[in-house]
Formats: sequence, structure tokens, C-alpha cells
Amino acid sequence: MKFTVNEESITTRTTFGNLSVSTNEEIGYRPFQLFIASLAGCSGTLLRTILTKKRMDVDHMEILADYVRNPEKANRFEEIHFTAYVKTGHTLTEKQAERISQLVLDHCGMIQSVMSSMEITFDVQLVDEKYLSQGK
Repeated sequence: MKFTVNEESITTRTTFGNLSVSTNEEIGYRPFQLFIASLAGCSGTLLRTILTKKRMDVDHMEILADYVRNPEKANRFEEIHFTAYVKTGHTLTEKQAERISQLVLDHCGMIQSVMSSMEITFDVQLVDEKYLSQGK
């Protein structure tokens, strides 16, 4: 990848389009947003693949990312906790959900790339239409 460094941002051209990164949200995506998004994107697409292979149709899925940063050490990430809320017509036992969560952690390349430097958890919860309509 090639990046162009500007006065207030850094940009790159991808096949999808231009990507601007900046500490100023009005100019580009903030680095921490892209970092969390890359982990959520990788783990979310992997989760969908796992559920599809288990013949579980996914009607809707949302991932909530909670994180803890350490302001005394360059504001680095210390913990990231992902919760995937999945609406499907199928059921999962708690043990099955834990096994799928572990598969995501073990096989998501982005998570594996940073797993040794911070605590990362991933939890799968099945939800119904009522839960999603509450805006959670």
C-alpha cells in the first residue's frame, strides 16, 4: 500500500476508493476507529461464515465493541470486548455460542495479529426482533 502524507491527514487509494486518516474527524477516519473497525470487520465476516457453514441463516447481526485505553502509555488499547448480537431463526446452547466465539478468536487474522498485546474477548448472543427494535 502507498500512503500520501498531507498536512493534517494521510491518504491511500484502494480498489474501493480513497481512504483518509486523520486525528481530526472532519478530515478523515481517526486511527483508533479504523483499528477497531478492522477487528470488527474481520471477526464479523468470519462469524457470518461460521454460522452459514452451520446452516444458520443470519437475518441481522450487529457487533458492539467496548474498549479500554491506557492514557499513561500512549493511549494504547489494553482491552477490547466484542459482543455480536445475532438474529436468526435457530437456537444455540451456551456451549455452542462459546465454541463459535472461540473459533472467531482463533481464526480471525486481525485479532490474532494483536492478541498478544491486549486482552480481546468475543461473545455471541442470539437476539429477537424486539431486542433489535429497542436500538441496542
